[in-house]
Amino acid sequence: MYDIFGNMDSIEEINACALGLLQEGDTERIKELAKENGIPEFFAQDMIEGRSKELTDNLNAAMGKLDIEAVGYKNNQIPVEPILDYLKSQCTDEHFAACVRRRTKSVKNCMKLIEDNCKKIQKDTGKHYVADMTVFEWARDYFLEA
Repeated sequence: MYDIFGNMDSIEEINACALGLLQEGDTERIKELAKENGIPEFFAQDMIEGRSKELTDNLNAAMGKLDIEAVGYKNNQIPVEPILDYLKSQCTDEHFAACVRRRTKSVKNCMKLIEDNCKKIQKDTGKHYVADMTVFEWARDYFLEA
């Protein structure tokens, strides 16, 4: 994950990198950049073929980051998929999508926060269940925090 180009903080960084690669004629690396960031290959192809001046937008960059980072996450008690589905639905908001893209935020740390909160509730109340919307709000708030 992020082994070639690194974890980029914004679409501006991603698009500037892609533009530099395009100016150098390095189309294969544009495709690698897209893949590393979870951006569909057809976006890279559109840029390479001149149909787009940018590789990505906030929505696709954020959703791509969530997809890429979720690949390595495993937990038998807290499934990541419903949380990611909720977070992706929130990415239609430009501000939220930009917050997800920040390099200081990650799916791993978001899920760690959720796990810790669940354990605290279990310890404090004895309950083994937390409502889905509560978990979704924790995830959303994690990405919105500065």
